[in-house]
Formats: sequence, C-alpha cells, structure tokens
Amino acid sequence: MKKVFITGATGYIGNAFVDKYCDKYCFKAFGRSKPALSVEYCKGDILDLPALIKASAGSDIIVHAAALTPDRAGISDAEYMATNLTGTHNVLRAAVKNKIKKVIFLSSVCAVGIRSRSLPVKEDDVCRPSDGVYGFSKMAGERLCKDYSEKHSISVLCIRPATVVPQHKFVAPQKGTVPWIGFVDIEDVLQLLDLAAAQEKLKYGIFHAAPDNRFSAFDITASKKLLGYKPIHNFENFTKLDFAARIKFLLKKLLAGGKK
Repeated sequence: MKKVFITGATGYIGNAFVDKYCDKYCFKAFGRSKPALSVEYCKGDILDLPALIKASAGSDIIVHAAALTPDRAGISDAEYMATNLTGTHNVLRAAVKNKIKKVIFLSSVCAVGIRSRSLPVKEDDVCRPSDGVYGFSKMAGERLCKDYSEKHSISVLCIRPATVVPQHKFVAPQKGTVPWIGFVDIEDVLQLLDLAAAQEKLKYGIFHAAPDNRFSAFDITASKKLLGYKPIHNFENFTKLDFAARIKFLLKKLLAGGKK
C-alpha cells in the first residue's frame, strides 16, 4: 500500500479523495486542522518548511491539495501568493529533500483561464489566468512544478479541475442556447487523481478534469490518452439542444478561426 502524504485533506476535494481511497492508500494528512476522517494526522502549516519536511518523510507520493480559493471572501493578494505559491514551493522542496519521487499538484482551470472563444481550451494553450491573483498563483505553481520536475528528476503531475459539482451548483442552460460546460463531477476529479497516483512513467504533465462532452470548455485529450481518464458524468442531459443552436455554436467556433 503506497504511503500518500496529503495537504488540504479538510478541503472539499482532499477530503473526498481520502474518504474514497482510504482502503487503497495509507494516508497521512498534514494541515492546521484535523480531518474528520480517521487517518493519521500531523498538525502543521505548509508555510513551515521544516515541519513539512519532517512530516512528509517516508512518503511515496505527495498530493498537494491545500490552497486558498475564491470561495472564501476577504482573501488578500498577498495571502493567495503566500499559501498557493510559497506553500507549493515548500511542498516541492520537501519532496526533493525526502527523495519523494512523485507530487500531484491540485491546480485549477483558472490557471489557463476561463474564456468564451476558441473552445475547448487545451492544456498547452497560452495561460491567461482568471479569478485574479488566485488564477495567477495556480499558473505560477504549475511552472514551479515543471521547473522542479526538470531539475530534480521527480514526477510532478498537475490536475486542473473545472468547477466541481456538487460543491458548486450546476447551472443548466437557458432554452435555445448552448451552455458553457465548465463543470466536472467530484467523482471524475477523484478518478483522475487516482490515475495520476498510479502513473509511473510521466515526469511532468498538466491534465484537465472535465466532462467528455463536445460542448465542454476544456479539452481532455491528454487526460484520456496519457492517464486513461474516462469521465462518468458528462452532463449530456443539459446539452441536448435544438439543431439550430448547435449549428450556431459550431459556426461561431469556426469563424473564430483559432483566435484566443
């Protein structure tokens, strides 16, 4: 059983991951508050590098899910940068110090940016972060991950979930319109995290956690091809629209001509 050191285990995705796979992995949670789940826990802050190094020693994988998100009000730009970027840097430094060969970084589609044209957005598209400094901090975290992977020969896989439901409310499209499918079910996010943990060959990669739906805002070719991702929840019931709306949507994409 692989030993998985996880930050952010009290968050929505981190908690769900531990809950679903507690029989598959030996988890050790690290954070400022103890998870409700019955797993080994070490109190600490990701900004405390010595504590992070000490707690993560002996682990096989680090799943870094701790972050400040726009769901919380009143977060300053400095707080986003400290927790989301410096914290990620510390996690990578701890992995190198303890010779942990794999880190899974829970990023966000906000790193590449939410846009209305030239969909679906691909993993290697030019990043235009959305949601202000939050998106920027996630983009910068991905670049740190790439740098550490190249310089220290560790595997670092970045997972970019779209807006997660049922944590957030799925908004169905209005009649006669094509919806912006920027949503993903939590079960599919967990599947992709598990697949990333099982991957033994890749040194670095960015993977979208999104539905396999032709109206999806985010391309999942890499997730399917390289990790074996097979989304279960594709929101097809919300995209069975009239023929005219589909044609209008496809023509708009065609006329965009690949412009961002």
